Amino acid sequence: PASVITYLNTYWMAHQHMWAIYARADRNIFQESDTNMLTEAWHHMLKGYFGDGKRNRRMDHLIHTLTVDAMQYFKARHQRQLAGVEGHNLEQAARLEVDKRA
Repeated sequence: PASVITYLNTYWMAHQHMWAIYARADRNIFQESDTNMLTEAWHHMLKGYFGDGKRNRRMDHLIHTLTVDAMQYFKARHQRQLAGVEGHNLEQAARLEVDKRA
């Protein structure tokens, strides 16, 4: 029906940059995520990696985990990123490598 075509043109086709994969090709993981995916990933890491998979922790343990364990982890990760060994720059380098081969 004409109303469906009008709806699609108004609410979908006019905003292709927001949903069409061709319009999102040059984005990194931080730009790709328009949901709470990164927050959920952090929560999973906090509970699984830093929290030993335990369901609940006391507040003092959580503060210690965030200020000591997580800080050491992210400082070391930052050093690896500066050295070019880890990070979203590797994703970009991999994309460039794929483009070269194409």
